[in-house]
Amino acid sequence: MSNSEVSWLSWFFSVTVWKERFLGLQKRITDLPDNLRIATLTSWRDKERGLAVFAGVFLASLVITLVLIYGVGLSQAFLEESIEQTVFDSKIEFKSAPEQGASGWTNDTAVLQQMCDEVVLRKEFNDCTLVLGKSGLHSEISWGNDAAFYASPLFMENIESSDIDRRWDTEDLWDYEYTTGPPVVNVRAISFLGPEAFDGVLAERLSENIIYEMGEWKNHADVNSQRGIYIPLDIASAAGAEVGDNLDSLTFTYTYERSLPGAMEEEDCPGEIIEGEEYRLMYCQVKMKLDNVTILGVYEPWPQGNPVLAANPIYTTWTLLSDEQQVTLIDKDHVYLGIAVDRSLLPTSSISAAETWLDTISNDMQKQTYDNGNVKIFYVDIISGTILWLEFVLGFVQVFDYILMIPVVILSLYLLIYGLELSLEQRRREISIHRSIGATADKLKGMVLFELFIISSAAWVGGYILAFFAVPVILSSVGFMQFESLDIDINPVLSLGATLFTILATLGLALLFGRSRTQKFLEMEIDEGVKKTTQSGKPRTWLHVIMLFIGTLGAIDTYQELTTGGTGIISNWFLGGLINIFGPFMLWIGGALLLSRLGAYGPKIMLFFFKRTPLLSDVKRGLQNTGSSESTTRLSLIMLLTLSIVTLAAVQGYTGSLVDERTADLQIGSDIKIYSTEPMTSTEIEEAILNISSKDITVNALTVPMISLESEDGTDANAYVLMNGSENILKWFPQAIPGKDISEAIGAYEAGGFSAGPDIAFSLDLEGSGRFGDSVDRLYKESDKESEVMNFTWEKTDIILTNIDPNSTMTPNEAFEYYTNLMERDWSNIDLSDQDLSNRNFSRTDFSNTNLSGVNFANSILNESLFYNVNLREANFTGASLTNTIFVVTSDNVANLDFTDANLSGAFSFYPVNLTFPNFEGATCPDGSIQNESNNCETGFSESPTPLLFPVYFPASFEVQITSYQTSMRYIGIHEFIPGVATNEMNNYLIINEQGYRNLVGDQEVDNLTATTWIIDVDGLNNDELQVLALLIAADSKFEGADDWETTHEDVERNGGIIFGTQGLFTLQYLVASAAAIASAFVFLSLVLNQKKKELAILQAIGASPGQIIRLVLFEILSIVFFSMILGIILGMGLSLAFNGFFNIFGFLFQLFSGTGEEAVISRILQWPWWVITQVTLGVMSVVVIALVFTTRRALRADLAVVLKGE
Repeated sequence: MSNSEVSWLSWFFSVTVWKERFLGLQKRITDLPDNLRIATLTSWRDKERGLAVFAGVFLASLVITLVLIYGVGLSQAFLEESIEQTVFDSKIEFKSAPEQGASGWTNDTAVLQQMCDEVVLRKEFNDCTLVLGKSGLHSEISWGNDAAFYASPLFMENIESSDIDRRWDTEDLWDYEYTTGPPVVNVRAISFLGPEAFDGVLAERLSENIIYEMGEWKNHADVNSQRGIYIPLDIASAAGAEVGDNLDSLTFTYTYERSLPGAMEEEDCPGEIIEGEEYRLMYCQVKMKLDNVTILGVYEPWPQGNPVLAANPIYTTWTLLSDEQQVTLIDKDHVYLGIAVDRSLLPTSSISAAETWLDTISNDMQKQTYDNGNVKIFYVDIISGTILWLEFVLGFVQVFDYILMIPVVILSLYLLIYGLELSLEQRRREISIHRSIGATADKLKGMVLFELFIISSAAWVGGYILAFFAVPVILSSVGFMQFESLDIDINPVLSLGATLFTILATLGLALLFGRSRTQKFLEMEIDEGVKKTTQSGKPRTWLHVIMLFIGTLGAIDTYQELTTGGTGIISNWFLGGLINIFGPFMLWIGGALLLSRLGAYGPKIMLFFFKRTPLLSDVKRGLQNTGSSESTTRLSLIMLLTLSIVTLAAVQGYTGSLVDERTADLQIGSDIKIYSTEPMTSTEIEEAILNISSKDITVNALTVPMISLESEDGTDANAYVLMNGSENILKWFPQAIPGKDISEAIGAYEAGGFSAGPDIAFSLDLEGSGRFGDSVDRLYKESDKESEVMNFTWEKTDIILTNIDPNSTMTPNEAFEYYTNLMERDWSNIDLSDQDLSNRNFSRTDFSNTNLSGVNFANSILNESLFYNVNLREANFTGASLTNTIFVVTSDNVANLDFTDANLSGAFSFYPVNLTFPNFEGATCPDGSIQNESNNCETGFSESPTPLLFPVYFPASFEVQITSYQTSMRYIGIHEFIPGVATNEMNNYLIINEQGYRNLVGDQEVDNLTATTWIIDVDGLNNDELQVLALLIAADSKFEGADDWETTHEDVERNGGIIFGTQGLFTLQYLVASAAAIASAFVFLSLVLNQKKKELAILQAIGASPGQIIRLVLFEILSIVFFSMILGIILGMGLSLAFNGFFNIFGFLFQLFSGTGEEAVISRILQWPWWVITQVTLGVMSVVVIALVFTTRRALRADLAVVLKGE
């Protein structure tokens, strides 16, 4: 061992050394109270210096803590909202399916109820009930475990009622598509609940969705005595059922046995064999019946949740079943215990914490047995099943929101550093003077850092605590500076690691920077430290210019995309994506650093314009050398950074709120959009709504019919008709119509104008389509050369009977009337173009003279319906059943039809129709053959009359009579959409006026216009009452459904995925940046002026009056602040534009990964809330004036001799 090593070891183990260390530590502890008192007094004495540090650390602590805790709060909100969609949080089944002679299960309901009582004794659970419903899983739900989805619910079979006004015999009434998991069979389920479900926590959850004025969730005694059931709204609407209806019987089926395909014979099944939808298992279903039941309530369906439970079933109590029925259902495994977890105990601080808590319960429950070990259970955790998708969505949204917060985080850290620099710069001369009188470096460093620690600690605590109160407010934001109370409690908790990170990022950074700067002061020569100024480094202008150039490129690219609808100046999507993501931040930082130098020259610029005014005539010489110091450049930079974020937050915040509102406007069109079961007139619709509502309201109804036209050059053009009065009913906004003025555009329509979508405008060689290089959104006036008058033709087709059999006992009109009377539904003489009528039952429906172009009839039943003189162009009949359907159409009207996999067996036409053009792939042809390569249904429709037609069929010939009607209309420009009308084909449609429509089809047709889709304007209701009215309309037998604006708007706001919480973040940015601007103006400006004390004293010494000095200081600083704020607002405008591209990129990524595939229709046209920005600007200017006057007056009162000596 070397001598140095021996020496080091002897020093380390020396008793003297350790004794000195101990005594030193003891002295520090003893001196701590005195040092704390001195540091506090020093901080209070130099308040400006202390406030600068406090403001910087406080703001940084608040922002960084908010960003971290926002993620926790967002996670909590996501989790709590997701579990609110389920009634049961978990379920208990038998460990294995019940089998006769096997152990581990029981069919004694008393034992099962006792099990529930024991479960509720655990602190994690607060309610439990025995449920007879979906059969057990008996295995873990995991990827690849198909057996978990074989479990079948109790299927509804039918309801019998003697009330002839009800439609319980509606075909496919009990069909229900399960969307959240592989379905066993797509049939509506029924669940039998125990007495506990009608009192307690479960009752509270189940009662929440009972529709207002449509029953209530009663206690078990009432439900049992009244033999009550509860049905979902869609069933009530389809059946025309109402609360209080007495039903003769309710029949459902249970699964007697299931097996693989081919393994079950009919003689083995005492009921009916059906096959599953997804896995094609065979299920033996046996019927079971309840007699004399009553509808006690109608509930609004929940969003479909975890597939281990049957979604939105019929609810009733199992006490209505006989003992024998109860035992049978339990024996066949249709039993479980539905459990409510005490959600107040569920850790919602993070998804992982919730998973851990739930896993602990699940693992413990799997070990439990009941009834003295005779019953073994399998515990199914339902909440955990939703967490996987939740984690993905939440992670993506959090990344988006965190990136969105980068500017305000950078701003807070910059203010932290700047505050420290200003404060420590005040200590530089003080440290040098202490050194000159003998103070040691360690003592000085400790003194500075301890004072810094006291101030920074208080600031960190204040910011940290305030962040916790702010997060619930941010998450409750439903628009920029608009808040609504949350339905859930947000109590975020930050982990120890995250808390330590905030300490390191704020308090730690402050101490590290303070230590570094103090060390630098200590290394200076004493005379250099005593100087009032220091030399600053040369800025990297070339780097700032590059950053500004790239950011500006992204803003221009986004601007061009918005104004032209094209791809922008950057055609490469990958490069464009990178610039759209990083460009906004480069624009902000590069622009602020460059423009801050220009802002610092504000006094010279203002002096150039105002130097001859009396106000500055006596102080202009003092303004000649302003704008060159680093302190003024820093002040300008702070104003630029804060005002640019204020502008960004206000612009994008208001824009986001407006996009949400306009999205709802586009989907609904007005207050309510309703769908009637049968075609109705506007008067009938308005009267029906007035009868449904109990309020004093005014109702106006509007529909948007469609007509097929032909232009002068033979171009086919479909057109929507804008009826008079639409301006007062529809929620118009400028993007929809030609030009920007809605009243002018509507007036142009009503004066005989028409507009075109870009695609059809291109086909018709109209201006504005881009064909001629133009894409300007203009409303063309009559005098404009772009506006031209065009003639359009509408052809009315009538089918005339000729060569009628003279021996016929009926006239053609009598025969037609007789046959239409056999129809069960009248959908004649209406416009259903482009409607989605898929998966519905239209058996025996009269579609005579109806426009069905573009209609989606996929998988619908149209057996024995009548298609007389209809327009079927491009209709979709994929998978539809058209058995014995009657067609009286021309060959043109069946062109481009899609009959893929449809069944047309027996479909009949009165005269030959060319079926060469429709797509018959996989279809059953009218003659009963199957389409294949050699048979494309060329034989045409059947020549034999259908069974229903045979009694009135007589030999005759038919002739098609076509009558043409023309009208002239003036082209007024390009449109995008009509509020409330589907947008998928709007680019290829015209919009024409009502008068043109009347000229074509006649006044009688328009005056008696009927439709099934209506857009309703309602006056006299608030938002909540409007939602109730929509539910009441949807439950009425005349209507199939109704959507209201308020509910749609809430869905857009809350379920926006990528924008969840975004409006709150913009509100946060706005408030933080505004506060930073005002605080900076007051605190940092005071320190800047303190550095000018000597300069002001010299002016005073050479004879300048206090008024002159105050005007000089006010003009200089106000000029810097004013110019910097103007430049900041301009920079914020560019930043707002650049962030539009950022939104587009993340919106595309979210659609890509979430699989929505939806493209935003509403353009994110920036809104400029100048008043909001002006408020902040005026606030900052006011604070600046106050700070200047206060600080300058105080400087003028100082002793000139002391100031000039630098003491």
